[in-house]
Amino acid sequence: MLKGTTYLVIILLLLIQLISCLPRPFSSVSVDSILLGTTTISPSVGENAVPSGHNSFEEALRKGLLNIFNLDLQGTNKIAKDVLADPSMYSIDSEAMQEELSALRKYVTDSKEVLNKVLPADHFDSNTFFLFVKDAQNVAHRLSRFHSFKINPLTPEQQVTWDALKKHGFLECDEEMHKRVNEYLRDLVDEFEKYVKTLSAAEKEKDKDMKDMMAAWNAYTKNETSKTKFAQRLLQINLKLQ
Repeated sequence: MLKGTTYLVIILLLLIQLISCLPRPFSSVSVDSILLGTTTISPSVGENAVPSGHNSFEEALRKGLLNIFNLDLQGTNKIAKDVLADPSMYSIDSEAMQEELSALRKYVTDSKEVLNKVLPADHFDSNTFFLFVKDAQNVAHRLSRFHSFKINPLTPEQQVTWDALKKHGFLECDEEMHKRVNEYLRDLVDEFEKYVKTLSAAEKEKDKDMKDMMAAWNAYTKNETSKTKFAQRLLQINLKLQ
């Protein structure tokens, strides 16, 4: 499995795109209940209702994505503020150092703005949910600048910034995000397993995407692929990346 922040960024971007492929609109979801791991999404009813397992599968996608971004944005926002308050960040008087400080200040402002769009709200509707996801993606992607400090030669100003980021928990936050993303992938497979059990033989053959997912599922159940690789395959299929 890929290690390092590149893996995290790729997965988060995949999740963003995947969530945009889900059917819309969906019923309002309580912010508090999402953060607590529960939901108020109501199952579809009536003649065109989809299997309840399908609802759970989509619900897991949404909840997992929101939890990941809330955790990431809250954690990194605090780290950036702590770094800006660190005296070491003002030990070099140069234009390059000002650029580092400006990048951190912008991240603090923008990540707080995204969080404030969602956390104070009582409910999500389809518009606010997808706007949050889009904004969260854009802000989270900016962290790639600091992630690159792990592998690239650093200027004195970048080294000061990197040392301060590590001092204030950047690597620990990154590791926690890896853990959460991996848990998400495993949960995605578990939810898909529940979904499969609700399908008839005809539903398993209804379109190319479903056939591809069932082929991947069969390979997984025969131990021909790992749980993580199967989850990645589910993402590939839903994102049309085959």
